[in-house]
Amino acid sequence: MQSLLSPRLFSGCKILFHSRNVKQQSRNISLLNNIVISKHDEIQADLDHSINLVRKYDPSGYLPGLLLSTNDARIGYFAIRAFWVSSGLRFRESPLSNSISSSIQISGVGDKGILIPDDVRIRTWKNGIQSIYDDREGEELPLAWRENATLRLLHYVIHKHELSKCHFEHILLGRERDVNMKQYPTIESLKEHAQLSCGSLLNLVLECSGIRNNDSENDIIFDVAQNIGWTHGIANALRLSIPTAASTGKIIVPKDLCEKYGVKSPRYLLSALSMGDEECKDHLRSAVRDIAMIAREHLKVARVRTTELQSHPKGSLASRVFLPALPSETFLNRLEDHNFDLTDRTLRSVGKLEHMVCAGRLFKASLTKTF
Repeated sequence: MQSLLSPRLFSGCKILFHSRNVKQQSRNISLLNNIVISKHDEIQADLDHSINLVRKYDPSGYLPGLLLSTNDARIGYFAIRAFWVSSGLRFRESPLSNSISSSIQISGVGDKGILIPDDVRIRTWKNGIQSIYDDREGEELPLAWRENATLRLLHYVIHKHELSKCHFEHILLGRERDVNMKQYPTIESLKEHAQLSCGSLLNLVLECSGIRNNDSENDIIFDVAQNIGWTHGIANALRLSIPTAASTGKIIVPKDLCEKYGVKSPRYLLSALSMGDEECKDHLRSAVRDIAMIAREHLKVARVRTTELQSHPKGSLASRVFLPALPSETFLNRLEDHNFDLTDRTLRSVGKLEHMVCAGRLFKASLTKTF
């Protein structure tokens, strides 16, 4: 398994960043998979599937996975991230843009796809995860799950690293709340959801890197992970807010902030925004500004501990797990540049230059053990 993600990754990254032409750089990063991956067995095919799935549906999560410190961590990252992405897809298929700093999007919004009922989607993934943990002897999965590439790869990763089942359960609990809650009552409830989803994701990747939350020496790592989880989750919620509202009627701005700034009910808000109600837009921008500031504050708190983290024996491994904070910050910067207007159509349009600037920041951070 050592050849699945080889050290040639870093020569590939050098090729990517030595090119001065933006178009050539974009072409180089599209070839990064082929530089790194060598297909030779069923596990490799499943890994390739998971990487391509993440790159298609969660482009901002693609390069951070390639830049992890160890081969095992990279394999685990893409297995877990593919599960995280797939468990949230409401449609079976939908073409998405392929940009490192672009939004993770709800599949099917504005595109043609086959709708999967939410209860069926969540139950399917719950059963799949349970079947893996029931397979304590390492035997083959039941036929129904052996046909799913993401579950096959997860089966390998979960048993190799003895990953904590509770983190998968927390991610799926977050998915259930997404389905059943049309509006979060408070900003704290939105933060709780961010931790269930993105905090649990980070904890699983840390476990794949050999870092577990069972030693007080690792408290700093998991404190930083908690803050990065809040930033990552809140930024994702903001970038998904308008597509989510359009497809599900759910508004991401919590009720307490809506009341604070006089933002109308979700149904009225969508109608008012579609009619160009400028007063409604102003109120919404004020609420969004507060949410973005909270995301930035948690990132700031995490970064204050950078020096302390770098001196930790496993700080180098952990800092690369936290790289998804950078694409989240890139989106928050873009949101601020657009005056916190979630309805601005250009907000989700990511140019090639921004794409490459974000990639450059990720590569630099991976070398300097920052995030």
